[in-house]
Amino acid sequence: MMRTVAVAIAISVGVLATSLHAPSHAASAKVKGKFPDLKILSVEATPMPFFLNEHPLTLTITVALPKSVPGDALLDVTTLITSPSKTSFRLLTNRQAVANDAAAGADGAKSIPPQVQVMQMWDGTDHTRRIVADGLYDYQVQAKLLVPGKNGPLMREASLKKRGKFEVRTR
Repeated sequence: MMRTVAVAIAISVGVLATSLHAPSHAASAKVKGKFPDLKILSVEATPMPFFLNEHPLTLTITVALPKSVPGDALLDVTTLITSPSKTSFRLLTNRQAVANDAAAGADGAKSIPPQVQVMQMWDGTDHTRRIVADGLYDYQVQAKLLVPGKNGPLMREASLKKRGKFEVRTR
């Protein structure tokens, strides 16, 4: 019996001694990831507040491209507009070639990444083409850089999502 207690105490002391020198998995240093070179710099929504049946809501999205862009690349910008209850949504997309824009921006200054402005219009309707109700709506914008693949475009890089809110009113 004494021998079993002595062995148990020795094991306990050994476990405690090693746990003080080696931190647990939760306390270990996290690996820091690399942020993508494709960035959404700004999203501007006009007019604010948005009145239904007047003018469409215009989203002006400024995207910074990576320093090296393939000549036949496409920029795909997607905006998801959702109601607070998530019962009403609308997806806006824009896909355009960026080879000419990137070449124009990279002629003199290599340190400044080329920028592209994308404009998207929303008419105030949801996914079923019905006019939305008054209230605060969320938007989420993401940009993707696509390159041609064997069976269609392939995603090369994606930006972090940019989120915001805007108000919809009727007169």
